[in-house]
Amino acid sequence: MHASRRRATLRLLTFAALGALALTGCGGTTEGPSATSSPVPATATATAPAAENPFAGTKRFVTTDRAWTEGGLTKLSVRSAEKKVNTRFDTWEIVPGTGEFVTVTLAKDARVLLTVPIRGDDAPGTSGGEPLPASQAEFVTLLTQLDPRTREGAGFDLSFDGEGRVTKVQSLYKP
Repeated sequence: MHASRRRATLRLLTFAALGALALTGCGGTTEGPSATSSPVPATATATAPAAENPFAGTKRFVTTDRAWTEGGLTKLSVRSAEKKVNTRFDTWEIVPGTGEFVTVTLAKDARVLLTVPIRGDDAPGTSGGEPLPASQAEFVTLLTQLDPRTREGAGFDLSFDGEGRVTKVQSLYKP
């Protein structure tokens, strides 16, 4: 059992190290947009051309303060954040960013994968950390219904296409 836990912790730390390399752009080429969590001007939106959109073609870890539907599109108000491995509890710590929130738009076919606490703990036969698919409408409803303190402590991995639209949202598991 001890060796199994050590291997699981080692895998988690390896994943975190590789994720940090990917997010900072270390170990890769210097061509293309950076995937770092640099500050983004509050005026950036997913409707701006790719050259003007700092999120285009990147992956970001963010916190959000709200989600809504407007003109048939799902929108999120996000701010870059940081996730750190908490080896004591084999979970993540979310360090909220500072600065203003930025509005991003989900692509119409964006995938939404939710874990606890966003989706609640009512999926029989699955663990809370298993990301389950949800519709964009369900995501907006679940996020809106969350207690504000829980919402503030929730983090999301977002993937953006070349035009700055969100193509994938995955909530970070927090027991």
